[in-house]
Amino acid sequence: MSRQASRPPEASRPIVELTRGFRFSAAHRMHNPRFSAAENARLYGRCNHPSGHGHTYRLAVTLRGPVSAETGELEGAAALPDIVRAVILDRFDHADLNTLIGPAEGPTATTEALLRLCWRLLDPALSTGCLWRLRAEETANNFFELDRAEAAALWATPQGAGHDPTIDS
Repeated sequence: MSRQASRPPEASRPIVELTRGFRFSAAHRMHNPRFSAAENARLYGRCNHPSGHGHTYRLAVTLRGPVSAETGELEGAAALPDIVRAVILDRFDHADLNTLIGPAEGPTATTEALLRLCWRLLDPALSTGCLWRLRAEETANNFFELDRAEAAALWATPQGAGHDPTIDS
């Protein structure tokens, strides 16, 4: 008689977080069309230059979930690099963010708006509820984070519930 390995009950499986880092380069111009040229220059300074400017962004994607009884790894983690490449890197690397970030994310192409858009694109591509946190580093001094609770609150509000038809979700 063979002994079959018993699967631990769901409640006893450890919950872990895994963070993977990715890089992409993109350009943007911080400019709000509702403001005058002078007001944009005052608010955004050199980031409002008409030709825009670029960054090499670092994106940290954190997943949270149970460890697989079969593999011993966080469930869904193996697919993360391919998903991020298809959903984020192929779309944003060497792109003009002003053409990709729409009004649903914010009034101009800030890194805060980029982070919201990345969440909106990645979350449905991953296992339900496993996207836990995103961190975008624009420079060594500027980084932004969005976690599941903040994202849920953001999209629960009327201003966050919008969908930008220019984005293929």
